[in-house]
Amino acid sequence: MATSGVTPEPRGLQDRIEASAAGRALISAFAIVTVVALVFWNLPESELRAGAFPVVEPYVRSTGLDQNWGVFAPDPRRATVELVGRATYADGRVEDFEIPAGGPLVGAYWDYRWRKWSEWTASDDHGFLWQPAAAWFARRASADGEEPVQVVLVRKSYPLFPPGPGPAHGDWEEHVLYTLPVRSPDAGP
Repeated sequence: MATSGVTPEPRGLQDRIEASAAGRALISAFAIVTVVALVFWNLPESELRAGAFPVVEPYVRSTGLDQNWGVFAPDPRRATVELVGRATYADGRVEDFEIPAGGPLVGAYWDYRWRKWSEWTASDDHGFLWQPAAAWFARRASADGEEPVQVVLVRKSYPLFPPGPGPAHGDWEEHVLYTLPVRSPDAGP
């Protein structure tokens, strides 16, 4: 098939932008601005980062590039933490309620937000979350129609040990974060 040497007409908007010199310059400028913003965003705390932050922050946050990579920090978490709502009923029975958890196949994808909520709520820095969390556990404990008299928010944790010989972690420890009285045992139904 013979060619006439004529370049085909760009079809879509993307093709038209990429075919023009101004469009390629705009794309290149966008890439350069993004890389420079991310470099400043990820600098360690310094005067340089502090000076650039007011300019860089709106751009990085509006583009959704504001990821926190603290999990890879030199000082990772040294404990496994769980949050439990411990409901006590009028008859003296005690039952623990945990956050929802998915199955082994795809459960980690939908229960990630629950685990993150649990992690934040179990922190001593977020005590303002304890009362609402205890109230949520109280509603879960009341789901079968029997209302608890009290719900205690408990942080369960165990220390993680460095890799090597010996156990991987220590024993479970419990720390009471908040106690929510739900109803008086004498209140009746």
